Amino acid sequence: MNVIKGEFTQQVGATFLTHLIGLLFSIVNAAIIARYLGPDGKGMVALVLLLPNMMGLFLSLGIGTANVFFVGSRHFEVSTLTSNSATFALVGTVIGVGITLSLSGTGWLSSIVPGVPVWLVLCSIPLLPIGLASGYFTAILQGLQRITAINVVRLAQGGILVLLTGLLVAGFPTGLLGSVTAYVVSGALGLLVLSVVLRREGGVPLPKWDSSVARSTVSFGLKGHIGNIFQFFNYRLDLLIVNYFLGPGNVGIYSVSVGLAECLWYFPNAVGFVIFPKAAATKPELMNIFTPRAFRITLLLTALGAIGLMVFGKPMILMIYSSSFVSAYMPMLALLPGVVFLGSGKVLTNEIAGRGYPHYNSINAGLALVVTVVLDLVLIPRYGVLGAALASSIAYTAIFFTAIGFYVNVSRKKHGRSS
Repeated sequence: MNVIKGEFTQQVGATFLTHLIGLLFSIVNAAIIARYLGPDGKGMVALVLLLPNMMGLFLSLGIGTANVFFVGSRHFEVSTLTSNSATFALVGTVIGVGITLSLSGTGWLSSIVPGVPVWLVLCSIPLLPIGLASGYFTAILQGLQRITAINVVRLAQGGILVLLTGLLVAGFPTGLLGSVTAYVVSGALGLLVLSVVLRREGGVPLPKWDSSVARSTVSFGLKGHIGNIFQFFNYRLDLLIVNYFLGPGNVGIYSVSVGLAECLWYFPNAVGFVIFPKAAATKPELMNIFTPRAFRITLLLTALGAIGLMVFGKPMILMIYSSSFVSAYMPMLALLPGVVFLGSGKVLTNEIAGRGYPHYNSINAGLALVVTVVLDLVLIPRYGVLGAALASSIAYTAIFFTAIGFYVNVSRKKHGRSS
C-alpha cells in the first residue's frame, strides 16, 4: 500500500505540475487571442475549435478508454492496440471529413455556427485526425503508466502553441486563420512525438486490422463512450446555445468565465488521469482504502482554489484579458460551486472506469445532460451568460452526488472489475 501511495503521489505531483505549466501556456495563448482579436474573434476561435473536437468525440467510439483498461489489465499487447487505434483514427477521419464537407455543401454548417466563416471551419479539419490519433496513443501510454512521457509531450505541445500563436496572431497578424493554424501545427507536432515515444514502448502506429481486438475495444469503449459524449455536451453545449441566443461576442465573454473556473480542475484531472490506470492494475481491496483518501484531499484543495478565484478572479480578468472581458467575473463565480464538486467527482468517475464499469458514468452524464439542456434553454434567454453558468453549475453538482452513489455501489462489489 505504501508503494502504491508513494508512486501515485509522485505521478499526480508531476502531472499537476505539468498542468500548472500548461495552464500558464493556456492563459498566455488566450490572452494573445483576446487582446488581438477581441471578444468576437475569441468567440469565433472557441466555436471553430469546438466543432472538430465534438466530431472527434463522436467518432472516437470510446477506444481511448478501452486502451487504458486493456493495457493496464494486460489483456492485449501494446503493438496490437496501437495498430488497431491507427486504423480507427483513419476510418474516423474519412467519415468526419465526409460529414464536414457535406454540411458545408448543403449550407447546414452555417446554421450550426452562425456568424462564423465557413472557410475558417474548414481550415480546422486537420484537427480531427490529429485529435483522434493523439487521444488513442496517449491512452495507451496512460495504460502503461508512462505518465512522465505524456507530461513531457503535453508541455512541449503547449509551448509550441504559444510561440506559434504569438508569431501568427501578434507578430505577423494573420487574424483568425493564424490562430487556427497554430493549433493545427502544434497538434501535429505533438502527435509525431507521441508516435515516436509509443514505438519505443513496442507500439506500431500504422493501420492494421485485427477483428478480435476491434470487437473487444469497441464493446468496452462504447460502455463509456456515450457518457463521454454526454459529458462533452455538459461542458460545451452552452457555448452553442449562448451563440444561438446572444452571438459570438458573448461566447467570447463566457469562454473566459469557463476557462478561469475550469482552472480548478487541473489538480482533479491529474488525480483522475493517474487513478484510472492504477485502478485497472490494482486489487479492488486496496483501491477501496486508497480512493476515499484521494477524494477527500482533492475536494479540499479544489475548494481552497475556488476561494482564491473569488478573491483574485476580477483582477486576473483585467490583467490578462483587458477591461472588455470584465463581465466574465460574475458567471465565473456562478460556476465555482459546481466546478468544485465535479472536480472531486472526477476522482470517483475515473476509478469507476478503471474497475471496468464505465457505463455507470454514462448514465450519470446522461442524467446531467438533461438538466443542462433544460436549464440552458430556460436561463440563457432570461439571464444571458450568467444563466449559462448557473445551469452548468447545477448540472455539475448533480454529477457529483450521483457519482458518489455509483462509487459506493462499485466499491461494495466482490469483484471490482467487469470486462
